[in-house]
Amino acid sequence: MRKTHLPLLVALTLLLAGLPALAGPAQAQDLGPNLLENAGFEGGHYNQDGIAEITVPNGWRMHWSNNELIFGGEWPSARPETVVWNSSGGVPAGEEGYWEDGVYTMKIFKSWTPMWVAMSQDVENLEVGRTYRLSVPIFVDIFEEFKDGKKVAPWRNDTGKVRFGASPVGAAWRDEKAINYSGFWTAESINPFYLVENRFVWDFVATQPNMTIWIEMASSYPYPNNGFFFDLPSLNATSATAAAPAAPAAPAAPAQGQPAAPVAAAQPAATIAPPTPRADGAIVHVVQAGDTMWGIAIAYAETLGMAPIDALAHLQELNNNPTFLNPNDEILIVAANAAQPTEAAAEGTPAEGTPAEGTPAAEATAAGTPAEGETAAETTAETPAAETGAETPAAGATPAADFEPVEALAGTICVAAFHDVNADGQRNEGEVLVADAAIAIARAGTTTSTYITDGQSEPYCFELTEADSYQLQLYPPAGFAATTEDNWAVSIANGESYTVSFGLTEAAPVADTTGAETTDTTTDAAADTTATADETAEADSSGLPGNLGLIILGVAAVLVVLAVVGVVLLRRG
Repeated sequence: MRKTHLPLLVALTLLLAGLPALAGPAQAQDLGPNLLENAGFEGGHYNQDGIAEITVPNGWRMHWSNNELIFGGEWPSARPETVVWNSSGGVPAGEEGYWEDGVYTMKIFKSWTPMWVAMSQDVENLEVGRTYRLSVPIFVDIFEEFKDGKKVAPWRNDTGKVRFGASPVGAAWRDEKAINYSGFWTAESINPFYLVENRFVWDFVATQPNMTIWIEMASSYPYPNNGFFFDLPSLNATSATAAAPAAPAAPAAPAQGQPAAPVAAAQPAATIAPPTPRADGAIVHVVQAGDTMWGIAIAYAETLGMAPIDALAHLQELNNNPTFLNPNDEILIVAANAAQPTEAAAEGTPAEGTPAEGTPAAEATAAGTPAEGETAAETTAETPAAETGAETPAAGATPAADFEPVEALAGTICVAAFHDVNADGQRNEGEVLVADAAIAIARAGTTTSTYITDGQSEPYCFELTEADSYQLQLYPPAGFAATTEDNWAVSIANGESYTVSFGLTEAAPVADTTGAETTDTTTDAAADTTATADETAEADSSGLPGNLGLIILGVAAVLVVLAVVGVVLLRRG
């Protein structure tokens, strides 16, 4: 082999060795590849039906309502405008989040007019009976006015809407009989909904190999702007099928770069025991090592009659927003005399349901005679079992059931938080779980449960008993910022299970400009002092030579004059 070929072989070997790295990190969840064509909108676009105002990415088709009253509104809808927005021309400040990847994002909008639109795409080669997941990050750009240079979200919760659907190919848009819909997400079920980006997620079971996917967005009120941004929607096959489940097998070891399959983790045992109220009615928690305001809020949420998030805000306000918690600090839970215990009954007053002494009912009961209103059947039922020959359960006892009823689950949402070292939004090999991240789940705008990660037992699964739209909100621990969406909207039905892994990375430290300003000021002052001293020294050092020169010149001039006068006098003499 000629030596001149060696460099070429070495380069080829390095290229082949690097191919696995080019494949990118493994997905954090057990999902197949994205089945949508031109999902990032980087593959070109066209003007649908020759309409200049309707620009649609290749592989997609748009549908809209025109001149009809929608959702019981009073104003007719109109055709929207769309833009496949190229960011290479510059992105306005604060709008960087509209792009998920590449240089294109989809913008759908209409001013001062209601609108109802849908984007659809036909997908082929689906596996019938397989569960597929449609996931779309959408920024709801609906606002009712500009105030102080900022958009103001609408006060009405029922106007903006998002929903997904799946149907056989050829179904007409809005055909409720042909399209399997998710139901609408609105500000009533998702909070915040307006002027933020949420990732909307919905699972469905494929009924045919070829199906149409629908992404719908609407606003029924003529706001100054009704708009939606979305980029990089995804359709992925999950591991779930609608077939009868086989016998459970031992879980396979996770592939390299993949976390273990999600399992239901037990709720950590409460570590904070509510103390006894003091004499003045105050309830105080004494901080222990490892306590956080989130943990305290969760522990006392039931005592306060609040959701954990509301309890957190209440405790922070009540305790002047403490920045740090140190062991043996006292956190006020309930202020003194804020709630006085109420006696069940005043002293000397019989409890409800107990006859007062001396009343006919009391006397009748004492004598074994049925009181007024008591029936003979009730008296007969009190006959001892030995006399009747029948076995009678003890008074107040409930016959034992053959089984304990278990409330059926509509589905589960499992959550975890991980240290996203490379900030790529995916959990890769070696990226560990993070503790003290608060994850709240809400339904219809009300928080129903909150979980604080321990960094060891996750994923933790919220067990949901009712099919509905749920919202997940991440609250990062101190010193961390989210690398994934921190707000997810999930539609639950038919026993589905979702896993959401939140990525976290260290937040950039806030620069302490005070010291820098002080240093700069000191430096400037020192520079000024030095300059003044230099100028003074320069003036002092240049003053004597300057005056001496003038004196010498003056003396020389006098001598010259005297010499001239002397010469003249000598000639005359």
